[in-house]
Amino acid sequence: MTERRPMEILIVTGPLGAGKTTAVNRLLKAEVAAGRRVAVLINEFGAVSVDGALVDAERPELAGVENLVNGCACCSLRDDVVETLRSWCFEPGGPERVVLETTGLADPTDLLDLELEPALAGRTRLAGLLTVVSCLSPVDHLQTRPLLHRQAALASLIHLSKADLDPSAAFAWEGELRAAFRHIPLVATRHGEAPAGSPDPWQGDVRPLPEGWVPVDGPSFAAARAITLAFDHPVDPSALEALLLAPPTTGELLRAKGVCAFDGWAARNDGSDRWAFQLADGRLELSRMPLLPTGQPPPCMAVAIGTGLDAAHWRKALRGLERPPAGTRRKVVVDR
Repeated sequence: MTERRPMEILIVTGPLGAGKTTAVNRLLKAEVAAGRRVAVLINEFGAVSVDGALVDAERPELAGVENLVNGCACCSLRDDVVETLRSWCFEPGGPERVVLETTGLADPTDLLDLELEPALAGRTRLAGLLTVVSCLSPVDHLQTRPLLHRQAALASLIHLSKADLDPSAAFAWEGELRAAFRHIPLVATRHGEAPAGSPDPWQGDVRPLPEGWVPVDGPSFAAARAITLAFDHPVDPSALEALLLAPPTTGELLRAKGVCAFDGWAARNDGSDRWAFQLADGRLELSRMPLLPTGQPPPCMAVAIGTGLDAAHWRKALRGLERPPAGTRRKVVVDR
């Protein structure tokens, strides 16, 4: 009986809204096409996993999908990460490779020693750390957002996403990143896809941490909060756009995403009436959500992440987007 090779782990990190889940779906698709057993471990800031729903809908053939919510894979949920990876190591026919997507509010420093955990030692190998950075973010964020800078500094490969949407911004970001991190390979991606011949994220050169390097809190667990809500009825698309694109009355909206059905929009030919919405870099994007492998539609939900947000206002505003059918009682929002 041949001994099982160590399970390879690829960490995918980067700021909120950078395009990590799009990149992850591309990676998973390539692994499945190559005939490898691959699993994904997704960590999200908030009580529900929208990114997990997106992956479930896109990649039903995965060897495993696990969602970690309401905490950080690097610290408060680290034990859950280790236990999930350990179980996959011993699972018959388990994954050969695992993509670990962190929340955009996490410093991945404390994930770089996962393979040294006693439960994982000799059974896992860190294959690389891919950092996704959106070129639509203000270019000064590399200097003014310490967490983004650290996520990039730890990378074995940087993907500069959304380069197709603003080539001039991509050019500016590429200059800043190459000047700051000359030793790290950099690739501009379009629709989450790297050009042919680009470096393989699974063949990353993950270097030892510099002496004195310690994890830091991002804006995440000090000031940010996630406001979640489950939609019970279809949503008004124009009202959703107006709410998410308007400046918030208080605080800063860092990210919004969710799944919904739109009032007045018929189901598509695949039988699904679900749409994913994502707000990042001041842009609201919609994408089709197919039925789940069970034949059921994905659950409808919304997540708003920010600092200084009025939770009661946002719950009321999100609930106000719904358009219940005639004779249906609308839920009343009670802040707790």
